[in-house]
Amino acid sequence: MAGRVKALGIRAGWILIYGLLYFLIYGAFTFLSGFAIVPNEPDFLYRWPSLSDTGVLLLLLLYSSVIAILFGWLGTRVSQIASQHPAWLPAAGSLLVPALGLVIWTATFFSLRGSQTGIGSMEWLLFTLYNIWMLPLMDTLQYYVTDATRMKYIGALVSLLPTAAFLAGIRLHRQPWRPARKRQAYRLGAGAAAAIVLIIVLTGILPKGTLFTWKTYPTVDGATAAIPFGKLMLSELTGTNRAHADRALRFYTSHEAYVNLIEKRADLILVSGPSKEELALAEQNGVKLKLTPIGKDAFIFLVHKENPVSNLSLKQIQDIYTGDADNWKQLGGEDSAITAFQREANSGSQTFMENKVMKGLTMANPPMDRKVTGMGGLMDAVADYKNSKHAIGYTFYYFANEMHRREEVKFLALEGIEPNKDNIRSEKYPLTAPLYAVTREGEPEDGAVGRLLAWLQSSEGARLIERGGFVPIRP
Repeated sequence: MAGRVKALGIRAGWILIYGLLYFLIYGAFTFLSGFAIVPNEPDFLYRWPSLSDTGVLLLLLLYSSVIAILFGWLGTRVSQIASQHPAWLPAAGSLLVPALGLVIWTATFFSLRGSQTGIGSMEWLLFTLYNIWMLPLMDTLQYYVTDATRMKYIGALVSLLPTAAFLAGIRLHRQPWRPARKRQAYRLGAGAAAAIVLIIVLTGILPKGTLFTWKTYPTVDGATAAIPFGKLMLSELTGTNRAHADRALRFYTSHEAYVNLIEKRADLILVSGPSKEELALAEQNGVKLKLTPIGKDAFIFLVHKENPVSNLSLKQIQDIYTGDADNWKQLGGEDSAITAFQREANSGSQTFMENKVMKGLTMANPPMDRKVTGMGGLMDAVADYKNSKHAIGYTFYYFANEMHRREEVKFLALEGIEPNKDNIRSEKYPLTAPLYAVTREGEPEDGAVGRLLAWLQSSEGARLIERGGFVPIRP
């Protein structure tokens, strides 16, 4: 019995020794990776505009393969050093490193349960530092996997790559290899790597047959709600990868987009209709705006989910925002004061509210804490627990339903009709809002802007508009 305990103690000691050895290997690799990655942007897998999505995915594969080959080779070297011991001893030791990483991941994940913070945020800093080599992988994948929770699970799996390759190296070293078979394996690996590099190069240099190149694509600006569509359009029409399009696109909100178009800093903007001030600015600058409807959205009203009111009429909405209705009891709700949030002047939401909902009625001037900047800020204000049962605000359907969804809010039916895609498509919902492609009058049809405008009105453009979250004008 004593001899068995002693043998177990010796084995445990060797497991710790091999674990420490692998920890030093992993730590050195992590340190060197951080030294190379941190001073630079981790976007080297997608930073070139000429690189397609296929090229990016192949670069991801190549980067992962290099790491796997390196750790596989290190596994064979450690196995050689540990040749006097059974293979499971160094293998068991190496598992201590990913086990610690998974402990960090689990503790962080459950401490942030329900949070939408991404795996690259400060809350995940410890896990990121422990696995900093995978930062370029995760930075790239976030543009292709938009679900934050799914990205965290992917991060946990990706962190196991070096250790899995290290274990494979130990396994391969202990297998009897004939020299000819070993040479064949090396040739196969080298050939696969060369093929990946060749395909990446070809995807970057061969013509893509797209409507525009990166340099000839017009300068496009727009509203916050149009950002996802803008990214899709940039990627689709130039052939650039989705990650680069996401980083490169700059939309400066509706009002700034109109200013940029009028002052010729933008060629085409994706927005709702202009405000009186924006039309006046265009007239002052001698610019005539051309509004081309390309899609439909809906203007919606939202309240906290604890508010029992689920439907309002257009007249009731007007009464709330003129100040004639200041208590939810007047609208069939509980006896509590209404907290009515508004957007800043000249925002797309505020312009639509004033022109299409209030229709000339003067909106009550809200206190400063009820005039919110940004569509996301308004939704967050309504979702805030302090405003429970009291708050109401407005925004556009696609932004609220896809881009900035908050479980704490609910969308109100208007005149008994729910805001959803079917009712937007059929225009049963009373406040259907057009998405315009706005340009300056006089743009030549065969110029870059004219060709982009024609494409937006084509069947191909309609399909992309729908993918971007809007209901296309053209079926």
